[in-house]
Amino acid sequence: MSWLAEHAHAEERRTAGSDQTRERILVAAREVVARKGKSAATTREIAEVAGVNEATLFRHFGTKEKLLFELIQHCCPNLSVEASLGGLNGDIADDLAILGAFLMERLESVRDMLRWSLVEDDYEASIYGSATWRPQHAIRDALLSFMEARVQRGDLQGRAEDLAAIFGSMMFSHVIARQKYQGVEYYSDVNYALRTFIRIFLDGARSK
Repeated sequence: MSWLAEHAHAEERRTAGSDQTRERILVAAREVVARKGKSAATTREIAEVAGVNEATLFRHFGTKEKLLFELIQHCCPNLSVEASLGGLNGDIADDLAILGAFLMERLESVRDMLRWSLVEDDYEASIYGSATWRPQHAIRDALLSFMEARVQRGDLQGRAEDLAAIFGSMMFSHVIARQKYQGVEYYSDVNYALRTFIRIFLDGARSK
């Protein structure tokens, strides 16, 4: 093997090792912040959980704020809701079920981060701005587009913005409250909850 090839392989190994270290630190940061919140989480504890020294953490991320910002980017990558779901042009109840299941799964995957945002809103806003909510904004925009199309078709009535906000809020509240009400079918059975959302959303709850 030539010197150039050996050098290239050595560089690849260093890059891979660096990427693995960054990944361990990000995983550790999420674990520590989930337990303590952003404000109380320390870089020392994050480094200990990651199995690295604090100097290594700072070499990779610079500051605690930059580390947490990258954590948000890492856990909430850009996503295309339309690409994930494909076309939604079928029965209104079926399409809402697809949208709702996708939204529930997405919110559940970042439930700890949603909790951080609710508990430490001031701390977060001063550092991260709207970056934390980028994926949720993408979902909101997709819901709005769906509702606008269905209002135009006559499948739904009302303001599309309101319909999107109400439907999305149903999913959000379920994910946030799920662990508080264990044993209640509405919170323990996601499929049951989703069917209930759609029934109430489309038909209302008042006796006819």
